[in-house]
Amino acid sequence: MAVGLAGQIVIGLIAGLLIGGFHFASLWWNTRLFAIGAAGKAIALQLGRIAVAVAAVTLFARLGLAALLCGALGLLVARPLLLWRFGESR
Repeated sequence: MAVGLAGQIVIGLIAGLLIGGFHFASLWWNTRLFAIGAAGKAIALQLGRIAVAVAAVTLFARLGLAALLCGALGLLVARPLLLWRFGESR
């Protein structure tokens, strides 16, 4: 797939932020599942979180280096944004 440099940057940042938001928000659900004793559901959710993150990074890499770097940046920036929005102990 041929996408220009600007397209790679925009796609990487937006998708990275969205996927990072999902990834870190679902971590909260994951801890709640472990806390109530639903280990099977928690492990399934954990595997799903990891699969989505790996698939996203793979797609970013297929788009190009700029998409990969901006996607990774979006994933990393999503965590402090969620902590800022919901607080440390959401």
